[in-house]
Amino acid sequence: MWELKQRRQGELAILAKTVLCLLLAVMSNAQVLVAGTDLHWLWDDRCAECHGHSGEFARRFLRAADGELSGPHRGKNLRNFMRHHYLQAGEVDAVYAMLLAQAQTQPRFQAECGGCHGSAAQLVRASMTLRAGDSLRLLSGQTVQHFLQGHRGLQTGDIEFYVSLLTRVAIETGKAADLPR
Repeated sequence: MWELKQRRQGELAILAKTVLCLLLAVMSNAQVLVAGTDLHWLWDDRCAECHGHSGEFARRFLRAADGELSGPHRGKNLRNFMRHHYLQAGEVDAVYAMLLAQAQTQPRFQAECGGCHGSAAQLVRASMTLRAGDSLRLLSGQTVQHFLQGHRGLQTGDIEFYVSLLTRVAIETGKAADLPR
């Protein structure tokens, strides 16, 4: 039990750093979010036919180290490769940040929540909103954090993990298009 708690705390620390990196990458590439681009839709539209689900692809084929991704083709710059592989220049850094976050995140949502909610992107698109200076909220107005406190017996660490994950996905799906750049 102690090892599980330690592992989850480590996952939360990695996830928090990843969300920060994602926010910085997205904010530096504001043209993607200004248009409200849904990076998960973009992946599904341009990449999924060959590479499958972005999270599964990232965890299976990519490695994250020191905030950078590497792929199976040693010596190739992944960002440069992505620039010449169906993504426009303004999309590369945002998709790269999404893949980095997914490579560093355990597939807990799919395993623990997917049976009822589908993918995290589907859940966020259908029922959540994120506004500048506010917490991630359900469309009813209730914060996701408050809702999860009474959902399926989740513990504090689980709630922090899911709020962080769903906030990241809200940014990636363009649900946070009104955040300041």
